[in-house]
Amino acid sequence: DTIKRVCKDYHERIARLEDEKFDLEYIVKRKDMEISDLNSQVNDLRGKFVKPTLKKVSKYENKFAKLQKKAAEFNFRNQLKVVKKKEFTLEEEDKEAKKAEKADWAIGKK
Repeated sequence: DTIKRVCKDYHERIARLEDEKFDLEYIVKRKDMEISDLNSQVNDLRGKFVKPTLKKVSKYENKFAKLQKKAAEFNFRNQLKVVKKKEFTLEEEDKEAKKAEKADWAIGKK
């Protein structure tokens, strides 16, 4: 019975300490964010800016990207369909225009 009571006391104590630890960690994170924000505001006012480190990019990747882009454009032109010019003659357009000029009742009598 005493062991259960001792374990229960320790469990309550651990839970309380974990709650306090969580609250303190949250407060510390919030203070750190406020400090970094104030530092950036001070640097903006002074005109001193910290230059961020840039990623190193190889020159060859850009060349390969350009070559692939050119290859894609070239392939696109090859995939286009060839248009036959015989389909678009003036004679067909004239026939369609004459049919449109006649009224429906005139076409029906023939």
